[in-house]
Amino acid sequence: MTISITGLHFESDPKLKAYADKKIKKLLRYHSHITDIKVRLLSEKSHRGQEQDYYCEITIHVPGRILEIVDSERAMDKAIDKAVERMKRTLIKHKEKEVSKQHKEGVFNKLLLRFKK
Repeated sequence: MTISITGLHFESDPKLKAYADKKIKKLLRYHSHITDIKVRLLSEKSHRGQEQDYYCEITIHVPGRILEIVDSERAMDKAIDKAVERMKRTLIKHKEKEVSKQHKEGVFNKLLLRFKK
């Protein structure tokens, strides 16, 4: 499992990357089969004026699926927090769907065995 954090269009300091890394590692609790995590931190001028908008893109590879979240805020740490929180909910939802499918298959197989006798 690899975690890569890259910054585009701004000077990313080591503290910010360490903060993002710490937050991203907490996502590993919510799904056991994560194979790859990519985080892109972006900065763009706002269409409203001279202010900066900061974006955090998180892409997680799990078997059979690629989960992607993009969030923006006025401060980079807030963008990271929002994106991590949304990804957490997405991972939980994805894992619940997987478990639900496995249980449905198990119940169906039990019914088949009962009627084959």
